[in-house]
Amino acid sequence: MMLMCRYFDAPVDFTNKNVKILAIENKELFRKVITSLHNENEDEFFVFSEDYKPLSFKKFVRFLDALITFSFADKKMMTKVLEDFDRMSNIKYAQELWTIRQGCVDLCEKLAQEYEYDFDFCDEIESLALIKLFNFTPRDDTSSFVEKLTRYFKLMRKYIGIRCFVIMNMHMYLTDEEIAEICSFTKQNEICVLDIETTAPQNVLRDEQLIIIDKDLCTMLDK
Repeated sequence: MMLMCRYFDAPVDFTNKNVKILAIENKELFRKVITSLHNENEDEFFVFSEDYKPLSFKKFVRFLDALITFSFADKKMMTKVLEDFDRMSNIKYAQELWTIRQGCVDLCEKLAQEYEYDFDFCDEIESLALIKLFNFTPRDDTSSFVEKLTRYFKLMRKYIGIRCFVIMNMHMYLTDEEIAEICSFTKQNEICVLDIETTAPQNVLRDEQLIIIDKDLCTMLDK
């Protein structure tokens, strides 16, 4: 995977170092970049590609605007999970689904008999509507922040094909040891990370590559 930014002289390759640090020292530009990502106007500044073909940001890249407080219940992932549950319930668990539907109809008929009114009710409950009633939410059983973040990366990669995560201020919030764990995990699982910072971190790890856009909008790449 490669990354091109409107301020780069050439694309940056994730092949050898899959964690890139983009330090944007110009505060006005930093705000514009983060705002564009938050508003899903990412093409204004970034283009991700592979084999010289642009990759869809919405399909393959995920922006985490709240690194510390992000939720496992990602909307896109939960839509995929519920669609899979719907398919499974109609094929693998068809008998159980029929039993629940019939139980709901029987309950509605008994309730309707409690009044002298004549009631109509929906007796053909869609399986997806039934599944949504139970409000499935991913449970977070992780014991550390790094475990939570890497598990999130893994689930998003496995179930909806996200290949690159754009995050903010990783070096502000995490220790070098924690970042080293993340670098090792992402390398093993073929996941790319773009960490956007306001200043260049004092210590850049071996598996990271630093790119600086300085206050004058000049770009410097650490080989």
